[in-house]
Amino acid sequence: MSEPALKTQTTAAPRPAQGPLQDWLATLSRIDAADQAHGAPRRQAEAQAAWEPRIVAPAEVAKTTTAAETVKAPAAGPDIEMPGLRGEDDDLAALMAENMMLKARLRQENARYDELQAMLADELRALRSHVQQEVDKAEELRAERDLWMARAEALAQPLFQRR
Repeated sequence: MSEPALKTQTTAAPRPAQGPLQDWLATLSRIDAADQAHGAPRRQAEAQAAWEPRIVAPAEVAKTTTAAETVKAPAAGPDIEMPGLRGEDDDLAALMAENMMLKARLRQENARYDELQAMLADELRALRSHVQQEVDKAEELRAERDLWMARAEALAQPLFQRR
């Protein structure tokens, strides 16, 4: 593939999400709306020119943070949510959503690739059959030419015999 073709955007408009991904994204947007209604602080979206992997804090830092929060609130019940874990849950939910979106995009690209491969295979079959028909016609014309040459030689043979 040429270099400009690699840099060209493949779709003019984004396709709407389908199935479970759409449900997941709708649920996340409802959760975000509820968080904003309650006045929860929200991280600002980072404007990125290209996709980059997310950097997650090392496990040791996360363990010490979790241990410190557990010491502060050891008797938290199942219905009471610890404030430090909410941020981790948000990060985990965002990572899961990003992962699901990337997987869905990969499935769509694979489906498009498979469709293109099938279309190319059909076109190649049609082209091969057309070429074979043309070759067969050429063979028929050669056979007919050879037949007429043999007839002409047979008819001309008495003219060149000695009498």
